[in-house]
Amino acid sequence: MNILIPHTWLLEHLKTKATPKQIRTQLSLSGPSVERIEEREGEEVYDIEITTNRVDVMSVRGVAQEAAVILDNAGIEAELKPLKLPKLTELKPHRPTKSLPKITNQPKHIKRIMTVVLSGINTTATPAWMARRLKQIDQNVHWAAIDITNYITHELGHPCHAFDYDKIMALGGEIIVDEAKKGERFETLDGETYQAVGGEIVFRAKDGTIIDLPAIKGTANTAVDENTQNILFWIENMDAKKVRFASMTHDIRTVAAQLNEKHVDPYLAEPTLALGIKLYQEIVGAQVASQVHDEFPSKKEPQQVKVPLKVFERYLGLKLETAVIIKILSRLGCQVKQAGQDLLITPPTYRQHDLKIPADFVEEVARIYGYHNLPDKIMGGPLPLKRPDNDTFDLEEKIRHFLADVGLYEVYTYSLVSEKLALESGFPLESHLKLANPLTDDKVYLRRSLLPSLNQVIATNPTHKDLKVFELAKVYHPKGNKTERPEEVMILALSFRAGYRKARGIIEALFDRLFIYEYDFVLDEDQNKAKIVAKKESRLVELGSISLVSYQLRSTQDNKDWLVNAQIDLNSLAQVIHKHPRYQKLPKTSPVIEDLTFAIPKKVRVGEVIKAIKQTSPLIQEVRLKDIYKDRYTFTIYYLDQKENLSDKDIIPLRKKIITHLTYDFDCKLIGQMAS
Repeated sequence: MNILIPHTWLLEHLKTKATPKQIRTQLSLSGPSVERIEEREGEEVYDIEITTNRVDVMSVRGVAQEAAVILDNAGIEAELKPLKLPKLTELKPHRPTKSLPKITNQPKHIKRIMTVVLSGINTTATPAWMARRLKQIDQNVHWAAIDITNYITHELGHPCHAFDYDKIMALGGEIIVDEAKKGERFETLDGETYQAVGGEIVFRAKDGTIIDLPAIKGTANTAVDENTQNILFWIENMDAKKVRFASMTHDIRTVAAQLNEKHVDPYLAEPTLALGIKLYQEIVGAQVASQVHDEFPSKKEPQQVKVPLKVFERYLGLKLETAVIIKILSRLGCQVKQAGQDLLITPPTYRQHDLKIPADFVEEVARIYGYHNLPDKIMGGPLPLKRPDNDTFDLEEKIRHFLADVGLYEVYTYSLVSEKLALESGFPLESHLKLANPLTDDKVYLRRSLLPSLNQVIATNPTHKDLKVFELAKVYHPKGNKTERPEEVMILALSFRAGYRKARGIIEALFDRLFIYEYDFVLDEDQNKAKIVAKKESRLVELGSISLVSYQLRSTQDNKDWLVNAQIDLNSLAQVIHKHPRYQKLPKTSPVIEDLTFAIPKKVRVGEVIKAIKQTSPLIQEVRLKDIYKDRYTFTIYYLDQKENLSDKDIIPLRKKIITHLTYDFDCKLIGQMAS
């Protein structure tokens, strides 16, 4: 997320003589990156990129707070100015007072609510100084009563909202926090109508009418307009996940939504409310007309973290003085106590979501001290001279290029899978390693097979009739009582929506490319599955399997489709490959080539027929499937004797033997023959 900050606005919070160029340089080295400085409305404006975990810096005040620490550490005098705001505890409502609406909260959704009634609102144009700043940060200018809320949000970083108080009271004088029901409609303040999908957090009036999409955007029925005389100035701190859900579901990406979905500090509500009261009083002549309502059911104090001092030295590669570490962390708002060789650190409330473990605090010290100031060190120890065992990098690269060249798409799927995909792997669910605290329901188990994820890729792309995908990645098999590190096995997995023969042909072509000469597809008891084996010296190595699976494609809700799945263990494959083709002497004799066409029953596998033809005689050098028409298959057969040329007299008995074998053992019928 990027934020625009005019230089003079920054200086209202930061006391320094640093030039904009110096501020840009130092901030970019140790904090948020200043991408550029532009001139807008005759003034220098910083365009700053803020990382998503640093919502505390997504404001003028937040950037000033960072700059004060960074500039001071760089030897440039800088200090964060204190906020001069009215004390909420000392506010005395103007007479006559107005009653606050009845508020019914759901603490699991709304962590904090602060609100106050402001009366006597004048319809005043936005002052020139505020309008200028809003234009500089690409915000529209309306009139003061509305623009004040946008100005405050940008200055302090906590969104706020202004309701028309009289409209709230006319609708029953209640604000009820609730979840929207599917199909409910509401109109936002810009006139757009939306339909709820169910589960969004909304505010309702007494009669159930939706009167706000909190933390995101107001609704038209309670919006401030040119006739507004009384305002309910309102701040809520809401569950970030609920904000994200509603914002993304309805594609309403306001500044408020982008801030609230990143865990805005609920303690920031107090200065936000105080600044709002101050600006409404100064600009539109407002008067405080009620007590301040403050409901804070989810109040949580930051947790103290114990960080050994040796951790800083181990991670940073140098030994910093303890006083330097404490100074940096203290200036960042942390409370730091030294207990022997440990530091007890409590982060400020606005950093409690991203400062949780020792490494987080080390990173803070490193960036403020300056990554560029850390020493360069050459890796210690001797350089390894021997390649690691099970190194398949070259093989993986060769496979990737070959499969891509023959028309397959390489995909990358998640190592964590859902319960459904785990069950589709063929392994019992309880045999999978399960995360103790999964972030989502579809990323729970460490996968034991790549195929369910590949099949899901094909299922979600139903318009690709001949889709072929592959993945080279690890699967994870548990050891012992599952407390040990799992066995990680590199697997090549392929999923084809193309036919079985095409899929097998691609695998055979890959084996040829890897110079694997003796391999076979051994039919399993399950007629839809075959083991893939290859010969290494005098023993057979099982490489993997190829199978037909029935799978539900999204384009065929009533009928399932057949996919071809194959998976190969890369370490096993590495045992049987050759780096170079096998040398073969050129024969001094010529082969006899002929085509035989057979009608083959549907129950007979063509691969078994080819194998049977090859095994008929050692003089049969090669058999190729040439053509298919309905149930008729044409095979090209190569006869060769290395010592002398074969004649028709030699071929006739071989041919008869082939025909007899296929006729009686496979129920095939010879249709025709042709010499080449």
